[in-house]
Amino acid sequence: MKIPGVRQGAAAAVAGSNETVTQAMLEMRPQAIWQALRAEHVSVIALCIYLLFEYIKPEQNYPIFGILPFLRIAWMISLVAAFSDKLAGVRNSPFNWLVPLFLVHCFASAVLAFDSAYSFQRLDVVYMWVLIFFLITGVITTERRLFLFVIAYFIANLKMSQFGFFSWAKRGFGFANYGLTGAGWFRNSGELGLEMTMFFAYTLCLAMLLRQYWSGWRKWLMYFLPFSAAAVVVGSSSRGAIVGAIAVLFYLSLFSRKKIRAWLSSSLLIVVAYYIMPPQFIARFHTAGQDPTSLSRIFYWAKAKEMMRAHPWFGAGYYNWIPYYKAHYFDPTLYWRVEEAHNTFWQLGAEIGYLGLGLFILLIVVSFFMNWKSERLCRRPGFEFLRAWALGMNAAGVGMVVASIFLTAWFMPNYWFHFAFTVVLRRAINHKIAAAAAATDITAVPVPEAGHPAVYPAPAGYSSYPGYPRHQGNR
Repeated sequence: MKIPGVRQGAAAAVAGSNETVTQAMLEMRPQAIWQALRAEHVSVIALCIYLLFEYIKPEQNYPIFGILPFLRIAWMISLVAAFSDKLAGVRNSPFNWLVPLFLVHCFASAVLAFDSAYSFQRLDVVYMWVLIFFLITGVITTERRLFLFVIAYFIANLKMSQFGFFSWAKRGFGFANYGLTGAGWFRNSGELGLEMTMFFAYTLCLAMLLRQYWSGWRKWLMYFLPFSAAAVVVGSSSRGAIVGAIAVLFYLSLFSRKKIRAWLSSSLLIVVAYYIMPPQFIARFHTAGQDPTSLSRIFYWAKAKEMMRAHPWFGAGYYNWIPYYKAHYFDPTLYWRVEEAHNTFWQLGAEIGYLGLGLFILLIVVSFFMNWKSERLCRRPGFEFLRAWALGMNAAGVGMVVASIFLTAWFMPNYWFHFAFTVVLRRAINHKIAAAAAATDITAVPVPEAGHPAVYPAPAGYSSYPGYPRHQGNR
């Protein structure tokens, strides 16, 4: 009697599951993706719609979407429907206690704030992100759900990247003080540049590891995603976004087997970007540290350090940068209004102290470690999408952190969706590994023939297969 191979049998069993990504979906066939979405629970569909509304903010350009609060309706439907979703549920993760702890610290900082009323008026920002974080990690629980959620994320970002690219092209790829603008959270060129830096990292990793699945117009569309994202980073006129994109390329080059070729390719891309940059934008790099913008930010950072030293534990108060700065440091002869500190970490430390900043940095560090481990777990056949996304997560995380040195972004979707994606990715990987292990147990032990014993030894090498549980004797 022929015994099927353990890995082949497991792969076939897992591939047949409706919780995994099919080859047609990896090929980016719209019909396959649409059918998979229609087959999903309403909690997943509503959450994908919420993501589109959160990132695109269509009500700002199309008044018809302002008739009802569609964004709020979408996440509320997802939340209510999740209670009837058999696959939904929050699982153990370091984020499950780090995120609530950060929320509690923000609340304590608001109570002790310089202007407590101002803090409580904006406390909904952090508790809404905490709610969305747990909603995403509770609903997006399988590889297929993660894939569909990523597709929604790509559609939202493609809306911004193609609009930014063609807007820049219409002005002859010239320079503008306002750079390029997006929608909602990304109306400012700096915030748009940060988001496109992350989008560039995600799409570049998928192109590196999944391009063999693409053909025809779908291949060129998927190649257009990182190209348009990189173009918007350049066109945004954001120095922080440019530095973040370079950091992404450097990080990814470390994972290449041919590092010399990766470094040469990255250098070539940087040189091409340099030559298509408007001269006025290049001049901003030459005057960095001396121009009025740089000097004002250096001044903000110095005052943020003073605020941290004066209020080391809970800061000047959650969201209190503006009222505290206006009361203690504001000089209308230098600038007519109070701006953000243009540094995520200095401003966060000034507002919620060393303790709060330490919690936030710990969230980032844990995210990097989990994604690094996720990428290593996915170095096996059938895990190409999960590996590409894991690699993209840390590449995008590097770009996000570097670009955040030059703008305040902790209250934006970038960090909170990044944390949620980290948990969702790890859960999808563990779920798929467990399914493969269960399928292995079934396919590895055939039905005994007459006259043969019913117990068969475990296949050689099975117990050492990375990520799979060891046999615990005969069951």
